[in-house]
Amino acid sequence: MIVITGRMAIPSEKQPAFHKIAEQQVRLSRKETGCLNYWYFEDQMEPGTFFFYEEWKDRDAVSFHFEQAYCLDFVKNLRDLTAGKPDMHIRTIAEKPDKPAV
Repeated sequence: MIVITGRMAIPSEKQPAFHKIAEQQVRLSRKETGCLNYWYFEDQMEPGTFFFYEEWKDRDAVSFHFEQAYCLDFVKNLRDLTAGKPDMHIRTIAEKPDKPAV
């Protein structure tokens, strides 16, 4: 499984536009076959700081996702909305196989 996390600061005057593109990004991403989970939320202790948390089946699913027109548009539009550079991490998570039934 691949986990992607993102963190960014959005000035209050740009938040309505941000919410519009973020909700579209989440909604469309969740429809992709390789998407296991996808959320975004605001840090309640740091208003204006937003996080994205994504879980993908594998690297192929992530590659497919990053090639989608709506994803490319999201990244392009995000550049005009953030205060500073967004922080993003992509990690491969090793999963333990399920224990056999006893």
